Amino acid sequence: MENKALPTYDDPTVQKMIEIFFDGNEAARVYADECRKQGWPLVIDHITIRCMNVDRRAEPFLKNGYRFEGEVVEYPDQGWWAKVYRRPGYPALFVDQAYEDERGRKSIIPAWVARFSDQVLHHVAVRVQDIDQTIAALKKRGVEFSGAVVGNKGTRLRQIFTASEVREGEAFSVLELTERNGYDGFYPEQADSLMQSSTKTRSK
Repeated sequence: MENKALPTYDDPTVQKMIEIFFDGNEAARVYADECRKQGWPLVIDHITIRCMNVDRRAEPFLKNGYRFEGEVVEYPDQGWWAKVYRRPGYPALFVDQAYEDERGRKSIIPAWVARFSDQVLHHVAVRVQDIDQTIAALKKRGVEFSGAVVGNKGTRLRQIFTASEVREGEAFSVLELTERNGYDGFYPEQADSLMQSSTKTRSK
């Protein structure tokens, strides 16, 4: 798929993963088209990989310029945790896995990885200026969302997932809209709420 709205990156691995995601996710394609029509910049905030071992999966990205600077998010009640990797000029890389002890039994990640692998993106987050305006525009074009916006109006971070694409009869990938207001991190409670909403699938 040739999508001139997409940003380009010198790292072919990152570029290809993002292109494959946009090619396979209808909400992402609609968003890219809306960006062209509205003149919105298409800015990718972060990309997310689900895996069985965060450190091992991050190795190729570390070799190509990403760095881990101590950002760890943990959700023992939901059975998973993640590390955030950053590279100048690139979207943040969010890599998550289930805990390897009893806590991990609650996580939806291992079953997802077993079905779809750790070589594809679970979701891409695009950074928007006004999340409510963007949601309204996408809804007019038939895009469905998994729930309400997480994060109150005017707060430093607001996020929402679209309803999931279905592949092989299971929830597969989602597009995330992210509105940031002077904040570059991740709220633990928000990521937890988003994870819980990621299995809602879109209507046929």
